[in-house]
Amino acid sequence: MERQNHLPLLSDNGRRLIRKLADLPPVWFTAAALGESIGVSRRTVMRELPGIEKWLQAAGFCLVRSPGQGVRLDEDEDRRAALRALLDGGGTVLSKNERIDRLLALLFATAEPVKTQWLAEKLNISEHTLTNDLNTAGEWLLARGVSIKRRAGVGIWLDGTPENLRRAMGIRLRPQLTQLDWDRFIESRQDGSTLGLLDRGDMQAVARVLQGFERSGRFVFSDSAFISLVLHLTLLAGQVRSGRLKTDGPRGKAGREAAALQIALEGALGVRLPADEAGYLDHYLHVALGQQDWDDPEELRISQLAAMLIRGMERETGVELTGFSTFRTDLYAHLRPMLLRIARGERIENPQLAAIRTQYAGLWAAVRRVCDQTAHTLRMPPIPDEEAGFLAMHFGAVLEKCEQTRRRLRAVVVCPMGMATSRFLTTQLDREFPGIAVERMCPLRGLDTDALREQGIGLIISTVPLSTDFPHVVVSAVLQEKDRVLLQSAVETFREQASTGAQPAPPPADLRYADALSACLVGLLDTLTIRDIPDPHTRREVLHAAAGLFSHASQQTREIEDALARREALGDTYIPPLRAHLLHCKTNAVDGCRLGYLRLPHPVMAEGRELLGAVVMLAPDRPQPVWQRVMQEVSAVLIDRPALIEALRAGDREQAARLLETDLSLRFRRELTGA
Repeated sequence: MERQNHLPLLSDNGRRLIRKLADLPPVWFTAAALGESIGVSRRTVMRELPGIEKWLQAAGFCLVRSPGQGVRLDEDEDRRAALRALLDGGGTVLSKNERIDRLLALLFATAEPVKTQWLAEKLNISEHTLTNDLNTAGEWLLARGVSIKRRAGVGIWLDGTPENLRRAMGIRLRPQLTQLDWDRFIESRQDGSTLGLLDRGDMQAVARVLQGFERSGRFVFSDSAFISLVLHLTLLAGQVRSGRLKTDGPRGKAGREAAALQIALEGALGVRLPADEAGYLDHYLHVALGQQDWDDPEELRISQLAAMLIRGMERETGVELTGFSTFRTDLYAHLRPMLLRIARGERIENPQLAAIRTQYAGLWAAVRRVCDQTAHTLRMPPIPDEEAGFLAMHFGAVLEKCEQTRRRLRAVVVCPMGMATSRFLTTQLDREFPGIAVERMCPLRGLDTDALREQGIGLIISTVPLSTDFPHVVVSAVLQEKDRVLLQSAVETFREQASTGAQPAPPPADLRYADALSACLVGLLDTLTIRDIPDPHTRREVLHAAAGLFSHASQQTREIEDALARREALGDTYIPPLRAHLLHCKTNAVDGCRLGYLRLPHPVMAEGRELLGAVVMLAPDRPQPVWQRVMQEVSAVLIDRPALIEALRAGDREQAARLLETDLSLRFRRELTGA
């Protein structure tokens, strides 16, 4: 028995029967007659038929079975010759998924309806197999806003908006691009493959523009973001050239970088991109590059979503996940593009989803439940399984990290003697000290022990003496017995601390930063304001009331009100769990961070949403890391601590200030005390 390409297993008798069907004319054969032709019993033929039928269907050939008549291979002589070549090992066969990829590529590339026979010949499959593939492809496309139209005498074509067609093809093509040697693919010609519909010249032009912007230091893409944008722009340019996409109309609003990028792309591609493309590029750059600010309305939604997902997984697993400083950042980096895809109706393929469901069934079930609960609570569209699969990978990684951290001493290696020596030392440590997890090699120059502490590193293993109070040992590049004693002692000390809960002595705090942070927090708490307002008739009245919370003169009020209005124009600021609007901006009309709350006399229903009040957040419009950091954490506390918004709604300023002070003190404990 053997396996060829993507085909199911086939027995020797099954292979002989298929060969006989390919050699015989396309007429009906009973099981007895077919068995007699190769010297086996009728019972053997009946036992082999299900496997034969499955194998032929996977290979794109049509076997017809009819009670009372028998079986017949419904293929012409050319197709029979191809089947014989395949059986002899001289042919290749595509999997069903690969056939559908090529089928959709052919339909996407043609502007007019095409005949069934033409498609079957192009794909080298029977019309019966083509019909099955069209049905499968049609179901997949419907979920993405595209349908396959079939009309007798006319042909077959794709029906959908240019945007939905482009997204659907992007989803099919992207996994293939990520598995290729990029440079070799760009230079090659693979017009016979699914990727053949991509114009190599356009891909090269787009790649050169993006790489030029990266070299200028304006931004740097991840590999995933780079490929996605190249694919999107290449398909877009093809649609423009074919006349399927209109490019007239005024330009959409966009930031300076996005506008500059669009101009450069149009020059390189030689086409005018659609009017709304600048807005898309602006949003894409913001999402793909992780650009964020505390007063961005979308950031609070992302913070809210991340907090609910983390809390949900903590309940499911019983593991505290908030202690990993980089985890929330990594999660944000996924949630930003995820929300963009959900909002645009895009579906991303997750090739690992089946493995996650089967090999990590418990983790998958927990993540799926938390995603469903979170989406329901936030009144957002359902999170697709593909996206939930990626979230499961994020949570799985941090849960595994929790387990590893509990068991092993995390260390970095400092060895200025060269890469070969460093790797040799690391190899010895991995082999001889399973209780030590070497995270990476660090340069001696600019060794940042504060960063190491934040990352949970417990030990520096160095080949040169260090002047630092951070736990470290000095060893030889080729470990000696005394080095092994030192390392084993470090591991035992770590285990003792882990078992007793003892922690190493904290580093001293940065006094200047701590002083500025302390002053900012005190100012925020001292000025916390809650005020009742009568029924507002206009949105401007609400903004005026918000501006009056922290102003003492009419000019100051106007400055704050205008800044709030400009921020409001950027998008909806309603936050569902708070049942409030978030009115926020940067303005030099205030000299520090400010938090306030406007209470409505009774709940108001607006656009189907219940509104109980408005949260007001202000900070100076000047570069000061402390202000940015404080306002980000205040936003997080509003989401993470429901009791705070309840105290604000109740008008209990003392309770609200106490809750806020407790949470912020915990969040800034390291910066304030070094502990």
